Order: sequence, then C-alpha cells, then structure tokens
Amino acid sequence: MTEQARLYGTVLYELKLPETMIRTCECILRENPQLAQVLESPVIRQSRKETIIDRVFENPDFSRIMRNFLKKVCEAGCMDQMESMVRIRDEKSREAAGILSAKLRYVTEPDAAEVKAMKELLCKTYGKNSVELSMQEAPELIGGFVLQTGDVEYDYSLSGQLRRMFEGNR
Repeated sequence: MTEQARLYGTVLYELKLPETMIRTCECILRENPQLAQVLESPVIRQSRKETIIDRVFENPDFSRIMRNFLKKVCEAGCMDQMESMVRIRDEKSREAAGILSAKLRYVTEPDAAEVKAMKELLCKTYGKNSVELSMQEAPELIGGFVLQTGDVEYDYSLSGQLRRMFEGNR
C-alpha cells in the first residue's frame, strides 16, 4: 500500500460519505474492470475521465463530493489503489468507533466463551469498546491458535513453539 493510498483513504474517511455510497462505488469499479482500466489509463485525457465519472456515478446514488473525490483520485493517477483507500477508510471508521480489528487463526474452533474471553482481553489491553474478530481455520498451525491485531501477533500455536525452539538452538 502506498503513502498516496493512505492519504486518499484518510481523505475518504474525513469526507464522511454514506457507507452505501462507498460500497456501491467499490462494487461498480470491481465488477467493471474495463471502467477501472479507462479511469487508470494515462492515455485518456482527464477531461474525458471526468465526463465518464459524472455519467457512471450520477445523482441520486452518488453525491457531487464523491464524484469530485473520484476525479481527484484519477488526476493523481491512483485509481488502481481505490480498494486500499477504502480499506484505510474502514480502519479509520472502526478506530473512531473504538472497534479493534483482530484475526484469529486456529486448528480447533474456539467455543463462544473462549471467543468472548479473547475479545474482553483485547478490549482491556487496547482500551477499545469492542472487537471485530475474523476467524480462519489454519491446520498448518498443528495445534493452538494465533491471534493478530495490527502489527502485534500472539502465537500460541504448536508450529510457532516448534519454530521458536529450533531457532533458539541455532
């Protein structure tokens, strides 16, 4: 992800556009790769791209602010990073709402009480209101689990223990 995507993602967050508008825009760009290619193309004039944006993203579904944002993204030549921008915007929205994003990879799926305990621990540790936990089965861990949030990883897996054990003997 580039610094430019972070910057535009932050701007997208600060615009406070409706969630449905952002998701619809994201869907249109994803489901119409030819549209994305045209908007990314350095060969096509900016004025032509702006006309296309005005026609595809017209009222009432899209505000003038959203269209102007897309035009600026085109002008900056980073339309191909729109997905990253939306991801940054989503992260900032969760952060503002006091929601922590975390990922749990496991061998044996934890029960509801274990998940609740993990979420409570994360809320307490990071001072958040709630946790958005994505869960993924990962048999390659051999046993245990890995809990990750941001750059912090809690590795309680058997494969992680074995790796640390062998690294310690070198």
